[in-house]
Amino acid sequence: MPGSDKDTALSYHHQLLLYGKTALYLGIGSSLAFGLYWMLKRYQTSADISERTIKSQKLFHGYVIDVSDGDTLRVYHTPFWSWFGTVPEKKRGLTKYTISVRLSCVDAPEVAHFGKPAQPLSAEAKDFLAKQVLGKRVCVKPLAKDQYGRLVASVTYRRLLGPRKDAAHEMLRAGLATIYRGGNAQYDGQLSKLEKIEAAAKKSKKGIWGLKKGQYESPAEYKRRNK
Repeated sequence: MPGSDKDTALSYHHQLLLYGKTALYLGIGSSLAFGLYWMLKRYQTSADISERTIKSQKLFHGYVIDVSDGDTLRVYHTPFWSWFGTVPEKKRGLTKYTISVRLSCVDAPEVAHFGKPAQPLSAEAKDFLAKQVLGKRVCVKPLAKDQYGRLVASVTYRRLLGPRKDAAHEMLRAGLATIYRGGNAQYDGQLSKLEKIEAAAKKSKKGIWGLKKGQYESPAEYKRRNK
């Protein structure tokens, strides 16, 4: 005896529920898989960091294994699964497995390169930054990429159990960097705070602000003169 219209409607309703649950579970599974992928993905170099990641300012962590100068360093990215793994020691080929990071918002004295002389206190700036972050686990907030493909980012770290510090802020506070005023400057909404830190360093004649008249030349001026 053929089923009633009511039975047919109930059967159709059950099928819809089944399809809906299946779609829901597939959606949840896909979201979890995607989230797990991003938790496990390791950035080898700055080229692996997409514009989408930069736009979202997605934080990531890693270890600083090299400091090039007072505003540039190299970070070995450590996703969640590798927090307790072995971090490679500095060796040749750093460009293949580390992220070149340019500290956002600051400009440190230029070190000697390409036959051009070093600026005063450039070695001190590099050493100061190294003492703050070299060999330490840092948190990186991507903000942009510069014309050299480096990741422009804020880099924060913690020393022992103290409060988290911003590497760029500490460079300014020590008088070993100026606020970067060039193109594509990234201040992450903290320009007012940065200006106060720089003004205090100037007033105390710290670092570059204590140089004698004629000795001081901003990194920006130095780069323009040595183009």
